[in-house]
Amino acid sequence: MKKIPTSAFAAVLLLAMLAAVQHLAVPAWADHVSCSGVINDLSLCLDFLQGDAGQPSARCCDGVKAIYAAADTTAARQATCECLKSAYSMVNADLYATQTLPGACGLPLSYTISPDIDCSQ
Repeated sequence: MKKIPTSAFAAVLLLAMLAAVQHLAVPAWADHVSCSGVINDLSLCLDFLQGDAGQPSARCCDGVKAIYAAADTTAARQATCECLKSAYSMVNADLYATQTLPGACGLPLSYTISPDIDCSQ
């Protein structure tokens, strides 16, 4: 069996420790919600959100339901809200379409979606 040089072992140990510390610094919701994932799921609704479709497609509703399911904690809901606010301005969404999308996909929301929503609430 080859002996691992002490410096190589120390480097591997340091990398492992840095990875562990980095993992602890990342909020728990980050494992479930990412802005790129939210935007990817929401991209299936682009036609509807820009007012070009009368009803959201089944694929769009699947994406909306995936976003809804991933937002299963307060922190995840807040992160999702911030992502949606950012996406709203990027896609030039129609406010009415944005506000009616969850209901059109059969999802109950206790708040109204708007570009100025306070995501900390």
